[in-house]
Amino acid sequence: MVSQNGNHLRSGQLGTADVTASTIANIGPGIDFYFGFGVIAVTAGAAAPLTILAATVAVALLAFTVAEFTRKEPSAGSFITYVETALGARAGVATALLVTVGYTVAIASVFTMSGGLVTMTVSRYTSWHPWWGPFSLVLTAAAIWLTARGVKLSTIAVGAAVLIQVAIMIAVCLVVLVDQRAVLSGIPFSWGHLTGGLAGLSAGFPLALFMFIGWENGPALAEESRDPRRTIPRALYISVAISAALLVFFAYATITGFHYDVSSVGRSSVPFLTIADRYFGGAAVLAWIAGVVSVLATLIAGADSQSRLLFDGGRTGLLPKKLGQVRSQSGTPVNALVFMACAGLGIIGVWWASRLITGDTASMDPVGLYAECSTMATIVILFVYFLTALSLPVFMWRRHRDSFSPLRHVVIPALGSVTLIVPFVELCQPGQPAPYSAFPFVALALVAVVAVVACIVVRRHPGAGAGEGTEVPAT
Repeated sequence: MVSQNGNHLRSGQLGTADVTASTIANIGPGIDFYFGFGVIAVTAGAAAPLTILAATVAVALLAFTVAEFTRKEPSAGSFITYVETALGARAGVATALLVTVGYTVAIASVFTMSGGLVTMTVSRYTSWHPWWGPFSLVLTAAAIWLTARGVKLSTIAVGAAVLIQVAIMIAVCLVVLVDQRAVLSGIPFSWGHLTGGLAGLSAGFPLALFMFIGWENGPALAEESRDPRRTIPRALYISVAISAALLVFFAYATITGFHYDVSSVGRSSVPFLTIADRYFGGAAVLAWIAGVVSVLATLIAGADSQSRLLFDGGRTGLLPKKLGQVRSQSGTPVNALVFMACAGLGIIGVWWASRLITGDTASMDPVGLYAECSTMATIVILFVYFLTALSLPVFMWRRHRDSFSPLRHVVIPALGSVTLIVPFVELCQPGQPAPYSAFPFVALALVAVVAVVACIVVRRHPGAGAGEGTEVPAT
């Protein structure tokens, strides 16, 4: 075990299965599919599963890039470590700040839906129609409490949650496919049924890509894993493959359950729950429960990985040092956990207050906030992905030149970067309704501010990032 004195995480706690389960939970094949697929289907048409396959290719390229970093120098800092090591302290500070903002906004959407889906379920099956805010607060506090007790315990919890949600969702899909066995077809995988062809694929691609966000969960757990140079790459590939297979299967069953009628999918607020109600009868309540379990698993897994990123930024001086401390009893970065929770809940509070001030209380819908936070977070995280892909060839050439491969370390990350252009362009299309129309400008302003702050931080603290690039002790 690594000593808990100072700023070290406790090593050797997690194996490949643990990291894989945590990563699948963070991807959230349940909650993201519930609230994302309807829009994808309306945008891309009956062949919407093709957008998921396209997103799988993009994520696989990005996962390969991150796996190459991890095989050489695994670190809880993940993106922050890799960019700082390759491009210098200023780029490291900028990445740390983008990670802080992007992933905090992303997890705010999960905080929202943790209470939102509970209240939707309660309202569906009882006469009580509670407000979602208190549920989000209580469930977030419970998740942070669990993660603070140790990564092994929280990983076991999310592993069980993943099994429950996936089993229920597969059961629903099988019932649908058996019921519709006489009309099963290849329409969902037919290019001719994409709305607008390539244009439809491109339009649905950003949303499909967002459904995979969380794939980068594993590298942040590297320092707490056994043999991380093997464990993390394996977990990366396995979790992406399993999640892709599940999402495509869910998409095929949903489209089939709606008889390939995309307009009907669009009229449903949560298409998967609609087919569960239609084909599963009274047992459909299990699908609602699976959604709640999914969002809670995503909350816990996301808190685990994101707190490690903030922790690493703090211990190396790229972020405030208070974030870089661990709790001696559990070996968890409690300060980073608490900061992340408070910041995420703060975003929800500001959003709620803005609706009260403007008098737009009718739009205080958790699904609306979930969509807004998800979109904004995706734009910011795309910058982080791009910086990471850009860093790999520099990192390998400077630090591991004897292992440098033009194909593995230049061509593949370049292809990964190219795939990011499509979602960025689509998310920044003019003519979108407010507040989505403002998000690209907010993101660009954020990047400009982050660049200035990074220069100031490094000038005042020349040693910032000096701890990055150090290797994980062998276990």
